[in-house]
Amino acid sequence: MRQLNMLYHFDVEQDLMDKATGFIQLLHRMQECDRDLVQVVRDAMKDMQGKIADKTNEAIEQYQKRNEWQCEMYQNSMKTAALRYTNMINDMRGQNITLYYDVIVREMKG
Repeated sequence: MRQLNMLYHFDVEQDLMDKATGFIQLLHRMQECDRDLVQVVRDAMKDMQGKIADKTNEAIEQYQKRNEWQCEMYQNSMKTAALRYTNMINDMRGQNITLYYDVIVREMKG
């Protein structure tokens, strides 16, 4: 008796990457608000001089860089999580099976 091992898919695979889209859109909105806040502070500080103004400008620069980095990190994390979720769901749609069969040979009558 021969056998064939294979993965049988019960359903078509799905792309579930859109699960991250809503969260990523919120991150983009947060970045926009951050940029607006930084611009408001910069506009308020543009005519000021001195140590306090220099420290404030330095702090706002660091704040903006840190927030941009964090938003990128969270976007990548969400994309990775959505990909892992997609793979898990698609893996559950399949089952390893073993088929056992006999080969039957028919002779042609001539």
